[in-house]
Amino acid sequence: MPRRNYLAVDLGLTATKAVVFDEAGAELASAAGDTPVLAEGDASTVDMEAVWALAARVIREALERAGPAAAGALAGVGASGHGGGLYPVDAGGRPVRPALTSMDARAQVVVDRWAAEGRSPYAFSRHQPWAGQLLAQARWLREAARADFDRTRWALGAKDWLVFRLAGAASADRTDASNDGLLDLASADYAPDLLARMDLAELRPKLAPVHESAAIVGRVTARAAAETGLPEGLPVIAGMLDLVACAVGTGALDERSASLTAGTWNINCTFDRRLLDVPASVKTSLGPDPGRFVYVESSATSAGNLAWLLARAEELVGPAPGGRAELYARMNAGVAQVPPGSGGVTYLPFIHRAHLAPGVDAAFTGLRAEHGVFHLVRALYEGVAFAHRAHLEVLEAGGLRRERAVLSGGAAASPVWCDVFAGVLDRPIETSDAAQAGARGVAMAVAVGTGGRRSYQEAADAMVRAGRRHVPGTGREAYEEAYGRFRAVAARLGAVAGGG
Repeated sequence: MPRRNYLAVDLGLTATKAVVFDEAGAELASAAGDTPVLAEGDASTVDMEAVWALAARVIREALERAGPAAAGALAGVGASGHGGGLYPVDAGGRPVRPALTSMDARAQVVVDRWAAEGRSPYAFSRHQPWAGQLLAQARWLREAARADFDRTRWALGAKDWLVFRLAGAASADRTDASNDGLLDLASADYAPDLLARMDLAELRPKLAPVHESAAIVGRVTARAAAETGLPEGLPVIAGMLDLVACAVGTGALDERSASLTAGTWNINCTFDRRLLDVPASVKTSLGPDPGRFVYVESSATSAGNLAWLLARAEELVGPAPGGRAELYARMNAGVAQVPPGSGGVTYLPFIHRAHLAPGVDAAFTGLRAEHGVFHLVRALYEGVAFAHRAHLEVLEAGGLRRERAVLSGGAAASPVWCDVFAGVLDRPIETSDAAQAGARGVAMAVAVGTGGRRSYQEAADAMVRAGRRHVPGTGREAYEEAYGRFRAVAARLGAVAGGG
């Protein structure tokens, strides 16, 4: 049987990547570039043509690095992308205007008005509207730039724009469209009553057909082939939301596993075949295939806190002489010498505010003269893990207790931080062997869609291998005490912020 390779493209808010995988899930080659996000005030936009040019470049570079034989064995291509956002395309296939990313907050006025009017799509979509969702952003666009709204033929998500340029076909997939609050979860299709309830019935003709994530929606066009180096006619699948792709790519597909992503965002995701009544902060979406729901608790409270702290330190003293890799090694060695509980130091990881602690900002508390810098860093490690634990407790309140946790993202690269996670969560923590778990999740979907694998589970069995395993050690009581302190400090500061 001829060899089968798969190409995955990921459009993130930080970077855009292309990765070539073989049929065993091994990464053969990759390339990446910074996504050209322009942030100004409440606006966060990207030039859609610039995004496509970047995606085409990293695809070509990844194929060149893989070599002609590997590129020639490609069986298909797929994409994942950041959730939320609005990528508007006109009838000629051209961008109507710069895309709004999920970090664009201008639609908050729409969300606030809906709340005041008692409008909510929750009964259909199991999503509370938020400013970065396509649903709210489309309404904002209609009000702020009616001509642009009228010229929009297709209101696409991030990865759908890449699929459109690869295959010339407008499409959406179950995971992304439901994450945008557009689908009736019972029918797995757009809900006209939902759109009417939000006074947005005009959006329905602009929404692309919804597919399973692995469905082939088109083939690489001659133009896309010339721009990317991909073979013309190569199958293109619908793709999936990045956080779902990450869960798939780590093999956390069963109902005993949770996928934790510790990057800029603190994402806690689990699959279940039941449609459950869960706390309102939990985002309930459709899985990549029928009979699977995705439950997500998230906030911007994870490893991005460390990146923020180091960037501020470098502003003062400059980069570490040996670069970030040496700095991380020194940090982890120092943190490992500080006992659980960080000597009474508590860190609240709210550099971006979160529903976990309304009105609360980031803070170190409990500092005394005897503390050193590694007490602060360990407190940050623990504070991030505490925020993940708080999210998991929300999922557990909805009947989604999971005994197995698979960790990916920046924190997973640190064995010391993984040990902290295991202790704080009081359960084993596994890491993935994939440096690009989300991209591998897309590659698995391509394998399913093109016939290389019969199911996601079969793909996981063949393409996912366990990384390190970290088990809770000593210090359980110290972690419990520290977590109680974390919750108490956040509650006190929240009362002050709220005027209580």
